[in-house]
Amino acid sequence: MAGSLWVLAESRKLRLVAFFLFYFGQGIPVGVTDVAIPIWVAANGGSDTDVALLVGAAFLPWSFKFIPAALMDRYSFLAMGRRRAWLIGAQFLMMGGFLIAAFAAPEPTDIGLLYWVVLAVMGGAAIQDVAVDGLAVDILPDDEQGTASSFMFGGQAVGAAVSGAIGGYALQYWGVSIAFLLFIPVVAGILLWSMLLLERRGERHLPWTKGEASPELLALAPRRWWTIIKTTAVAMMTRDSIVLVLASGCIRAVQGMLSSIWPLFAVAYLAFETSEYSSMVSTTGLISSVVAIGIGAVLSSKMGARRSSVLVASLHAVLCFFLLGAQSLWSSVFVFVALTLLKAQLSTLQSICTNPLRMQLSDKRVAATQFTIYNSLSNLPVTLGTYIFVWLGGMAAIVTQLWVAAGLAMLAAIGMFVLRVGDRRMAAEPVPKMD
Repeated sequence: MAGSLWVLAESRKLRLVAFFLFYFGQGIPVGVTDVAIPIWVAANGGSDTDVALLVGAAFLPWSFKFIPAALMDRYSFLAMGRRRAWLIGAQFLMMGGFLIAAFAAPEPTDIGLLYWVVLAVMGGAAIQDVAVDGLAVDILPDDEQGTASSFMFGGQAVGAAVSGAIGGYALQYWGVSIAFLLFIPVVAGILLWSMLLLERRGERHLPWTKGEASPELLALAPRRWWTIIKTTAVAMMTRDSIVLVLASGCIRAVQGMLSSIWPLFAVAYLAFETSEYSSMVSTTGLISSVVAIGIGAVLSSKMGARRSSVLVASLHAVLCFFLLGAQSLWSSVFVFVALTLLKAQLSTLQSICTNPLRMQLSDKRVAATQFTIYNSLSNLPVTLGTYIFVWLGGMAAIVTQLWVAAGLAMLAAIGMFVLRVGDRRMAAEPVPKMD
């Protein structure tokens, strides 16, 4: 029988470490596809549309996570826990995506092939995200959600920062195949870690080992599709659910626009090269992720998730207004690096602060489905934001882009402000008490 050292339900320390590592693992594809590949294409003559298309492709699998989420809620191998079998399978898919990308070996001008490579790599990461988020809703106590969110999104930011830097350097100097092969051992290590864990005492580590489903899971798991659909629909149609979806959509569209603008801005105004830009973005991302773990925990503890989300959305608008008012500084490397640090910080904090809102609104009976619908409906606007960028005219209309982004950020802040959940202050210490 496993001791509490490996049982997530019995160890706060293990939960925080596990969620950090899971999100670190799914941050690796994010860094490669959202940082390294776009600047690699831009630095090799790619157009505004090419870059925006690839950024949009990176987030597209995350926009349809509700499909695997519904399957996870309906079909589970409960003897291994409600989510862990799916989690392990997703990690195999992620490794497969990197392997396919390495053998496909697209050039920076092969936009069509790169599009499918990005979809393949991010597909496995998106399915893992569904399993991890469902596990978080199932197993995290309310007073641990703020701290866990900080560790989760801090871990993803660290993973994205490390993979963005290494991936950018490898793409420029070692070639695309090596750039993708480098990350397979890291994902494999997290896969082995997942096999050692248990959700609850008495479950199986693997299908062929001894163990059984807990009575709690047997009572909780929905047995019919209609039950899942009805329960999810009722929970999603509440006032606060609708407001949260709309507000999150606005701020995520802003982030999609900024993700398209940033690498093109770096090449057009500062003449950055692939490795130089990816290293800078990854370094600032790493710094911001470490800082965000502390800041996010403090915000959740002192202000509550709703007020914290209002603040972060408002600061997105401030970032856009500063860029509009400081056009004479656009060629300053120092200013660009500082703004990149702020942008990365805000992106991580936005996830940390809104995550408890989604958790609090999710019905545990359909946790994976409902929580993932929230995430899908906030990820789809990232792709929409890249399309808005192209529709408005790309970098030739940079001033208009920033005005639109600022307006969307302000709408998001207003939406978060009128929510009626998220005022409960979570006990989200940056250095949690360990059991």
